[in-house]
Amino acid sequence: MGATLEEPLKLTEHAEEKDWNRKESALRLFYISFLIAGVALSIVYFLHEYYPVQVAAISNVVPSICAFVGFAAALQNARRYGFRLRERNYDRIWFGFTLGSLFWIFAEASWAVYYFSGVAVPYPGVPDIFYLAAYIPIALSVLLYFRSFSGALTPIRKVLSIGAIAFSVSLVLSVVVPIEFSTPKPALTTFTDLTYPAADLILLSLTILSMAIFLGGSMGKWWTILAVAIILDIIADELFLYQVAAGTYYNGGLDDLIYVWAYLLVGLAYVVHKKEL
Repeated sequence: MGATLEEPLKLTEHAEEKDWNRKESALRLFYISFLIAGVALSIVYFLHEYYPVQVAAISNVVPSICAFVGFAAALQNARRYGFRLRERNYDRIWFGFTLGSLFWIFAEASWAVYYFSGVAVPYPGVPDIFYLAAYIPIALSVLLYFRSFSGALTPIRKVLSIGAIAFSVSLVLSVVVPIEFSTPKPALTTFTDLTYPAADLILLSLTILSMAIFLGGSMGKWWTILAVAIILDIIADELFLYQVAAGTYYNGGLDDLIYVWAYLLVGLAYVVHKKEL
């Protein structure tokens, strides 16, 4: 009788082990795929001097594709959780991540439309509307995650987080903002120049505080990848603003590559979370 009861238990444990191994194998494949894609694209961008016209065109197509990867992965997670936005917290969180990724696609695609139409991309313009719109759902999703686990934030990690946030704020205020306002600009441009750093610093602060909670925990893996992705996206934003103000921005440069890596890592983070569900 005892042996009969143990057999289903062993079968269940074996099935769970097989499922875990399958997920681990799938994750390794995703890691390798994303790494290969990132390295290959980096080589393309770093060799831009040999084909400047082609890499400029590539840099107006690739970001939209990479942003779509993040959107598709976020949408899958959102569908797994559901769309009962009024009742369930995680439904709201993943709807926000999905919507933010969708806005990124629209931003990159509208930029590409300007480029391939031979029209200078206006600043501020349609892409900026979508770029800035993406901050709202993504920041709200990160905030909801933080609020759900804020009790786990230890005093030491809180102090370290505040220090990192203070350093980031001082860096933006001392390096980026002065050159942005070094010359007179129209009111709308000035407003946009202020909005980007403010949105970046708010999102960065929420990300740092959240990472202080999740680092080393059960959700540490995908949250670390997502935090790196968000930080890269913020760095790309601030570098773009700096280069535009200095007149040194060009299509296919390092700034565009940072955006590509940010989008790739966002997609990877969402995929990793899906495999952990």
